[in-house]
Amino acid sequence: MKISIVIPTRERLQFLKYSVQTALEIDDPDIEIVISDNASTDGTQEYIASLTDPRITYVNTGGRFSMRENFNTAFLASSGDYLIYFGDDDGIVPGQFKYLRQLLEKHRPDGISWPRVTYGWPVAQGKNKTGGFRITRDDVFGSTQRYQPSDNRENLLQCHLAKLTPMPDLYHGCMSRAYLEKIALRPDLIFDGSIPDFNISYRALLKGGDFLHVGHFFTVSGYSPASTGGGYAASQKGKGSAETKDSFSAENRTDPEADVMAHAGSVPMAFYATLETILKKHGLETCQTDHQAWNHYVLSSARKNPELRGKLQEILGEYARRMGHDDAFEAALTMKDRPKRSLSERLNRLWMQLHSFRVSAEQDGENTILSVVRIVDALLRDDFAGVLDGTTKKSAAWQNTKQRSKSFERQL
Repeated sequence: MKISIVIPTRERLQFLKYSVQTALEIDDPDIEIVISDNASTDGTQEYIASLTDPRITYVNTGGRFSMRENFNTAFLASSGDYLIYFGDDDGIVPGQFKYLRQLLEKHRPDGISWPRVTYGWPVAQGKNKTGGFRITRDDVFGSTQRYQPSDNRENLLQCHLAKLTPMPDLYHGCMSRAYLEKIALRPDLIFDGSIPDFNISYRALLKGGDFLHVGHFFTVSGYSPASTGGGYAASQKGKGSAETKDSFSAENRTDPEADVMAHAGSVPMAFYATLETILKKHGLETCQTDHQAWNHYVLSSARKNPELRGKLQEILGEYARRMGHDDAFEAALTMKDRPKRSLSERLNRLWMQLHSFRVSAEQDGENTILSVVRIVDALLRDDFAGVLDGTTKKSAAWQNTKQRSKSFERQL
């Protein structure tokens, strides 16, 4: 079984070279590492050419395209039975990869999802919680759960996003080539929405499948201001440079597979637009979206940014008139804004902090996604093997990890 590790990139060699190295450190001949370069001019092509590992496949889009097109180009260049996507500032944990392969070969699911662990690149002066990562008890050594994503279809349609767990993922998750082709409109169009990861996850929720969730992470999500997510976050708060977000939006406007609504730099708006795009393109209009709930959610997200809220209200109003649910839009305008986090979400956040630890990613003077995954492997070692075969309890493995963490610099 071949597994493709896919890294779309554009103009971020300073991160990419460490991201690629996390995959190169996997001791497994049956992987391919696909680098899809969206016409970078920063030396990315030359750097990849300098790498001699035969597992690397490099493809260049030949022109500046949308993120969706870059993701799709990467898929068409890959050949694995299963695919894992992550960004060029993210990484895979090399010593834990063998357990992911073990689960795939044993269960042959449509896909596997796992917890998301985040690392902040130390590139912004004065920013809190960068240069390290947090591991909670639920991130590691957990059980394997089989699930049908379509069991959460109504939660998606009704905008109960906190209930969308587990979430099927291709981005920081894994899906089979056969499944991706099955839920696609045609074989050469795997991604058909502006935000590729949401597009695939929501499609799986709507169409269903045979999935596993394992309570043990295999990748680490890197965060930097240069990322698309960073640009969106800056726009949402009305702070920082929106250059990344603006270029992303401009490229989407030229993409024939763009979403049915503009995003205006809002992540909640991107969620709603992704859902509506899939329903229209895949002939799923019989699914009943709660437009009032979705409009309320999107508008509430911009409660502290009047300029953004105005843009969102204009987009939502125009879409409501076009689709004939003006009443739902008008009702949403009269509702009190939703809090940023519900009480249960705040309590869960507190629980996470009480049952976790945070360590610096600095090692031998380096603080990158590569140093992160090396530290993770030093913390976890091979304890998951014993958990999987029943010879080690999760609680014992977690205590071992906490004890090892004392050898590293702790962060608050």
